[in-house]
Amino acid sequence: MRSLHQLTVPEKLLHTGFIFLVCIGLLCAEAYLYVTHAGLDGKTGVTLKDIQISYYGNRDSSKLQTVLPTMFTNAGIPKEQWPQLQKTIDTWVVGGQTKAGYETDIKPILAQHCLMCHSVAMSKQLHNPPLASYEDVKAVAKVDTGMSYNAMLMTGMVHLTMLGLIFWVAGWLFLQTRVHSQIKAISVITPFAAMLLDFSGWFLTKQNPDFAWFVLIGGALSCPIAMLEMGVALFDMWIGLPKFLMQRLVTEMPKTVVRTATA
Repeated sequence: MRSLHQLTVPEKLLHTGFIFLVCIGLLCAEAYLYVTHAGLDGKTGVTLKDIQISYYGNRDSSKLQTVLPTMFTNAGIPKEQWPQLQKTIDTWVVGGQTKAGYETDIKPILAQHCLMCHSVAMSKQLHNPPLASYEDVKAVAKVDTGMSYNAMLMTGMVHLTMLGLIFWVAGWLFLQTRVHSQIKAISVITPFAAMLLDFSGWFLTKQNPDFAWFVLIGGALSCPIAMLEMGVALFDMWIGLPKFLMQRLVTEMPKTVVRTATA
């Protein structure tokens, strides 16, 4: 098997195109996860509390109330309007979630600010819960227990299958570089182990929010390490690598061969 730097130009171009497209795709996946989780606790960025709310839920509140800061932000609602809107929705939820209250107070808010992403059609595309009817809104106005097991299993099937294949190809490319074999061994297994840690963290956090660290650590080590592997492969293919990363080549002949030759 030839190393990457020994490939012909067409072969290098083939691998380069794959690396660029997959890395962009993984960056998009990371950005999507950031947007999905960020701000659930009302603060900027992704925090441990955001992960806990996503999988364990906010059991002191309904799912609708929990995601309001994110919804308000995505809808571009000025922050000075947040308290009044929050109060209106909280009053409806606590007051029994009546259909009359929905028609007079809640439906106008959703129609103006939320249906751009939570209509029936857009919900199918974005995998968001629809908020197009009274029944839709009442379903998410229950106590928030986080992501359902069905959603975690479906998401896990897609994640483990697609990312497993990407990690395998990224690892295979990395193994064709001139990087030291010990670095290769650690690097190629890390994304797989991290993804399993992340995936198991979903279900553990669903039972106990303290396990949210598993999700953060797994997410930080899975896709980024795979992208780093492909980045190193790209550099070794076209430019070369620093000496401290490269496998030392054996320059001396084995003693038994030397003795045989001299005899």
